[in-house]
Amino acid sequence: MVDIGAYGRDNDAANLNACAFGRAFNKGYFNLPKISEFDPKVPPVLVGDDIFALKPWLMKPYPGKNLTVQQRVFNYRLSRARRTIENSFGILAARWRIYRSLIKAKPLKVEHIIKATVCLHNYLRLTDGAHYIPTGFVDSESHSGIVFQGAWRKVLQD
Repeated sequence: MVDIGAYGRDNDAANLNACAFGRAFNKGYFNLPKISEFDPKVPPVLVGDDIFALKPWLMKPYPGKNLTVQQRVFNYRLSRARRTIENSFGILAARWRIYRSLIKAKPLKVEHIIKATVCLHNYLRLTDGAHYIPTGFVDSESHSGIVFQGAWRKVLQD
């Protein structure tokens, strides 16, 4: 599902609540598995930042500075999940030049452009992943926790 139609400057949490995707989550239409303290698997969730209200289907970081070790570990792991999201948008922008500046078109045309590039992005990942996203193109992390910036970042700087 791709829900397009909000401006980038708008509040992400308000956009989520107003869009069909967010309303479907709020109403439980996705029929996600229930969270159980006895099941070690994590159910499907959305990952958000501080601006989002905490929901059973949305994880956000613990706020503040005086956090327990467990809370800091959770925030670190959540930031790794958010890095995956950042990489996805970074790859999209690096591979599709139209995202590198303001798209000057009517809103409906912009929506079609975004949907087309998302579909093509997903198709190329599946059919030509090694060429479309070569080794080192996305952020990676060493076993000791050192983050290496992906090459997509340099593409966007040029």
